Amino acid sequence: MNSKQERDNLFSETLIVILIAAAVFLPYIISGIVLISLAIYIILKRQTRKLILIHEGSKVLLLFCAFAFFVGAIYKNWIGLAVAFGFTLAFVLGLYLRSVMTRNLFERVLTLICVLSLMGTVYALVEKFVFPYFGMGNGDNRASAMFFYPNYFGNIISIVIIICAYKVLTRQGKKWFYYIIAFMNVISLYLCESMFAWVEIFLGVAVLLFLLDMHRLLAIWLLMATVASFVIIVLDVNIIPRLSQAEVTTEIRFKIWDFAIKQIKEAPLFGHGFMSFLYTDTEQQLGFLVPHSHNIILELLLDFGIVGTVLFLWYFVKYYITLIKTHLSQDKTWITSLIFAISAAAMVHGLVDLTLMWIQTLPLFLFILAGLGAYEKTSPTKLR
Repeated sequence: MNSKQERDNLFSETLIVILIAAAVFLPYIISGIVLISLAIYIILKRQTRKLILIHEGSKVLLLFCAFAFFVGAIYKNWIGLAVAFGFTLAFVLGLYLRSVMTRNLFERVLTLICVLSLMGTVYALVEKFVFPYFGMGNGDNRASAMFFYPNYFGNIISIVIIICAYKVLTRQGKKWFYYIIAFMNVISLYLCESMFAWVEIFLGVAVLLFLLDMHRLLAIWLLMATVASFVIIVLDVNIIPRLSQAEVTTEIRFKIWDFAIKQIKEAPLFGHGFMSFLYTDTEQQLGFLVPHSHNIILELLLDFGIVGTVLFLWYFVKYYITLIKTHLSQDKTWITSLIFAISAAAMVHGLVDLTLMWIQTLPLFLFILAGLGAYEKTSPTKLR
């Protein structure tokens, strides 16, 4: 391959990575169109297609996608088939990103993500204060910006704030710049009123401080969290929006989880495909329609049974084993620390909701996971 071809490939790879990240912050319909188009392009082009299945466990992940299509088709779960299609394309993007990622590109796009997140704040302010003036909006007092649902918006916000903390703690760029970005996203967080996003941010920053060996700052962070908890619980100061609804929300969650466990027992091996909850009698049993089980483990077992769950987790077990080995063997482990932080935050949130199952949140999460690819290049000194 000559130098011109290498430059062209470099430009093409960089452009695709930037487009994937930027598309997350477009209105969700446009975002879906752009991301689907990029995934199909990657599949159709031979040079990019060969980069999808080069990682350990990725072929098993492809098998899981085929399994999801098969189970959905058997039960005529058409919505599940559509979700399986989108899920497959999302992982095409994620696996491609991991293959082409470099440290410099990853860090630059993280900065771009922080800047683009300001669009969400502006949109949320307009949605909250301008739309009602003209009789627009859906009547919900919670802002969702361009992300369809407030909790999806909250997930995006929490990831961006953790990224800002990462940039500040690793001394990349001007601190004041990331402080402003984080502050604007805190405004967004108050506007979307996503309660659990606060937990995501707390846990993500705590993991960052621990892995970056900043134990004094970690102690201060934990002390601040303890004081905040005292103010909220003991002094009953309403710092976090909608916290007063937490008890009711928790009761509803327990009802949903109990019903999900009963449904899992009916098809323990293979499930019924994505979005199985829509094909149960939740409205009759619970009194309201539930799109999913609000728990990532229960959702996997409900949708795909034991067999499908093992197939799905196979890739991620392999991925995190590689991530742990990389973190322990590398001298400079900034990126792995960020991946662990956002993974921990996402996993904890996944125990009470499924915010990653969306056309914008999942690609952003997979972009973060793709940072591992920066350590997997055969020529680690050749960074772009």
